[in-house]
Amino acid sequence: MTNKAVEKHRRRKSLRWSMVRRLVFGWFLPLLIMILVVIVLMTENVLRQVDQTIHSSVEKTVEIMEIQLKDCETASKNASYMAMISKYYRQYFGEENRTEFEKSVEEYLRQQYAYDDNCRTAELVVLNEPENCYYALNESNGGTYQDVRFFRTKAKEEILEVAKTLDTGTTLVGIDGRIYMVRNLVTSKFVPYAVLALELNQDSLMKSYAGIWGYADAALYWNGELLVPGRLENEEYTEHDYDYITDTLGERDAVYRYKSGDYSHAYRRIKTYGGTMVLMVSLDNSVIYAEMKVMWYFFLILFLFMILLVVQMMRFFHNKVTVPLGEVIAAADAVREGELGIQIVNEEDNEEFYQVKDSFNHMSQQLKNQFDKIYLEEVALRDAKIMALQSQINPHFLNNTLEIINWEARLNGNYKVSGMIEALSTMLGETMNRKEAQFHSVAEEMAYADAYLYIISQRFGAKFRCEERIDERLLNVQVPRLIIQPIVENAVEHGMDITTQGRLEVRLFEREDGYLCIEVEDNGHLTEEDRKRIDRILSKDAEMAKEKRVSLGIRNVDQRLKMIYGPDCGLFIDSNEEEHTVSTILLKMDVPSEQ
Repeated sequence: MTNKAVEKHRRRKSLRWSMVRRLVFGWFLPLLIMILVVIVLMTENVLRQVDQTIHSSVEKTVEIMEIQLKDCETASKNASYMAMISKYYRQYFGEENRTEFEKSVEEYLRQQYAYDDNCRTAELVVLNEPENCYYALNESNGGTYQDVRFFRTKAKEEILEVAKTLDTGTTLVGIDGRIYMVRNLVTSKFVPYAVLALELNQDSLMKSYAGIWGYADAALYWNGELLVPGRLENEEYTEHDYDYITDTLGERDAVYRYKSGDYSHAYRRIKTYGGTMVLMVSLDNSVIYAEMKVMWYFFLILFLFMILLVVQMMRFFHNKVTVPLGEVIAAADAVREGELGIQIVNEEDNEEFYQVKDSFNHMSQQLKNQFDKIYLEEVALRDAKIMALQSQINPHFLNNTLEIINWEARLNGNYKVSGMIEALSTMLGETMNRKEAQFHSVAEEMAYADAYLYIISQRFGAKFRCEERIDERLLNVQVPRLIIQPIVENAVEHGMDITTQGRLEVRLFEREDGYLCIEVEDNGHLTEEDRKRIDRILSKDAEMAKEKRVSLGIRNVDQRLKMIYGPDCGLFIDSNEEEHTVSTILLKMDVPSEQ
C-alpha cells in the first residue's frame, strides 16, 4: 500500500464514532451548555428576587416595629403631657399621703399600659423615695409580678443611672434580655421628679417578623447587647456574633447573606433613641430556595433524560446500523480474500438493510458463477493461444532442407552462408518445439535470440552492433519460450535506423523486488506517434487485423506473460534518459504452479 493510500486510510473514521462525535458535539454538548446557561441565568434571577424580597420584607417589618416603638414612646409621653401623675404627686405626696398616691398612680398606670400589647409591665420610681416602685401589669400578654421583682432587684438602679443623663428624652435600656423604654417625668420647670420604665413585650415587637419570607427566627441587639436571643437549635447569638454582624454590615444598614446549610441570615441596623438596634433574622433555606430546588430538579431530570436518549440512540444505531454494516463489511473482506459466493444471514427487520444484504448475497453468488465461467474460458483460451503461437512455425521439411544446403555450402567453402544457415536452423528447431515444452531455460531462450541476431549482423555488417549483459547466475531460470526474439526483432525493424548505425543492448538481471527483468535497449528515438501505436497494440481490446507480423509478435509476448504470471508482468516500452527506446520484459522467477 502506498503512502498516499495509507494516509487516506488513516483519515477514514468509524461510522459509529463519527455518529458519537456529531451527537455529542452537535446536539448533546450545545444543549447541555444551553441548559447550564439557562440554569445560571435563572439562578441569578432567583437569587436577585430572593434578595429583593427579603430586603423588602425586612424593611416592612422594621417599619412596623418602629411604629410599635413609636406607639410606646407616645404612651410614655402621655404620662408627662397628661400631667395626671404630676397632679397626684403634688396632691398626695406633699401631704405624705403615700397610700392615696400609690393607689392613684397605679390606677393611672393600669389605665394607660395594662391593655397595651406592646407593654408587659409599667414601673414608676419617684426620685424622692427611690426605694418604692409603683407598677402596673399587662396580664393579657404574660406580665407577672416576677417581672416587677426583676425590675426592683436588677434593673432599677441601672435605669435610674441612665435617667440622670436623659433629661426629657426617651431611650431604650436592655438588661438581661429585657427591653425597657425609659423616660423622665418632669415638673413645669422641667425638673425630673420621677422615672417611668416600660418593659416592652418582645413577642409583640417580634410578631411582625413572621411575615418575612422564609422566617425561622430572629435575634435583637441593642448597643451590642443581645436582648432577644434566637430559639433555634444549634444557633448561638453572642457578642462575638455581634462583632461578625457589624463587620458584615460595614457601612450598610441592611445585608442579606446566603449561608450554606439549613439557614441564611438577614441583618438590619436601626439607629433610634440615641442607640443602635441590630436585628438578625434567620431564614429557612428550604423555603426561600424552594423554587430554585424545583428548577434544579427539573434540569437534573432533563439532563438524565438527555443521557438516556443518547444511550438509546447509540444502542439503536449500534444494533440497526453498525452491526449490519459490520456483517456486510466482513463478508466483503471475505470476498476480497477470494471466498466467492459467501452468503450473509439476512434477518433484518428494516427494509433498507434487508435489501442491502439481499443484494450482496445475490451479487456474491453471481460473482462466483461469473468467475467460474470466466476462469474456465480463460484457461481454455490461454492454452489455445499458447498452442497456436507455438505451432505458427512448424515446417519439418525446412529443417532437413536447410541441413542439406548447409553441407553443400561447407563443401564449397562458403562458411558465412553456412553460419547463417545454422542460425536459421537453430531458430526453426526452437520453433518446432519437439519436446512440446512451454518453458525452457534462459540459456536456451538467449540461444534462439542470438541466432536471430547473428543473421541480422551478417545481413547489415558494420552498420549493426549488439552487446549483451547477462547475469550468468540466471541462465538456468525457467522462462516461457519465444519471448525475447520478438522483442529484439521489433527493436531491429522499428526501433533504430539500421541503414546508418544501429546499436542494440540486451540486459538480463534480477530486480531487488525479486522479479526477473529482461531489457532490450536500442538507439532509436520513440516519437509520440510511436507511443500511441505501442499503447494501441498492447491494449486489451486492440484490433490487430491490420497490424504487421512484428506488432503481433510483441502483443503475443505481452498477453502470454500476463496470462501466465498475472497483470503486474508483461512487456513495457518507454524511453530512458538518453532518449533511447527500452523494451522491458518483466516476469517472476518461479514458474506458476498451475502450469
